[in-house]
Amino acid sequence: MTTRYLFFHLKAAVFLVAFTFVMATTSPTQATGIAKIETTVTLKNAVIVEGNYILLGDLFTNAGPKADTKVAYAPKPGRRSHFDAKWLYRVARAYGLKWRPLTLKTRAIVERSSQEIFRDEIEDALTASFRDQGYQDKFEIELGNRSLKIHVAANEPATIGVENLSINRSTGRFVATMVTPANTPGAKRYRLTGRIHKLVQVPVISRRLSRGDVIRKNDIEWIDVREHTLRRGYILDDSQVIGMAAKRYIAAKTPITTNLIQRPQLVSKGDLVTVSLRAGSMSLTTQGRAMEAGSLGDIVRVKNAKSKKVVEAKVTGNGTVKVSLLRAIALN
Repeated sequence: MTTRYLFFHLKAAVFLVAFTFVMATTSPTQATGIAKIETTVTLKNAVIVEGNYILLGDLFTNAGPKADTKVAYAPKPGRRSHFDAKWLYRVARAYGLKWRPLTLKTRAIVERSSQEIFRDEIEDALTASFRDQGYQDKFEIELGNRSLKIHVAANEPATIGVENLSINRSTGRFVATMVTPANTPGAKRYRLTGRIHKLVQVPVISRRLSRGDVIRKNDIEWIDVREHTLRRGYILDDSQVIGMAAKRYIAAKTPITTNLIQRPQLVSKGDLVTVSLRAGSMSLTTQGRAMEAGSLGDIVRVKNAKSKKVVEAKVTGNGTVKVSLLRAIALN
């Protein structure tokens, strides 16, 4: 009984020693597949960063305690940087990461997140600066930097400041310095050039008109145009337009010039018209045929329908003319 008891305890001791040895020589990676996945270092092929530097952890997963190490400068806001296989392998070796590229075509693309400052925002900032310099007229700004694209880092305020604004008042051309973010140390500066255009309001026709159509008050709209583009003959006062008729077809939104309108024709050539004579309390009328067209107040030639005599008469309304006493005698 004693021998069997000693043999059992000896066998248990040997098993315990063997198990302890096996566990001591087995790595955590071999012990569980999950630990192996967690410690595998892989490359991030496409990365977006916000700060001024690219960190080791931005490029590689499971970079460990060195993940926050700065390894390169970040590209400018809105730009990208490309890192090839050789550079990435050197970085991985330098910081003790077990990673190597599968091919020489392996690369990582790092983009700097940003927010774009648009052209209308720049124009608004310039407009405020012009107002500060005393420009009170209505105007618009034409930027000379047509391809200008400005990006500010996503973690910075997208504010704009304007400095050193200089303008030639005779030509409207200006030069200025734009600062962004405004009132920030290390802000970027951009040179802006362009021209300021004074605007004036002109009346236009809100609908298309055919020849002879009379312009009413509700046909008028106002638009802003650059003053230097106005040619001689443009009408700026709607009182000179209302009640006039189109000489020819006029498209909608067309600025009105004197050669597009005329007084409405109340008498057309060849029309039968009523010829009237007033002398004191006496009033006589007869029929005649207009030999030419005329508007209100125009003097036109009229032929008596019966006697075929021709006199001059004043247009007084639609299809009506008036003659003086002497001309009436000649008409009979």
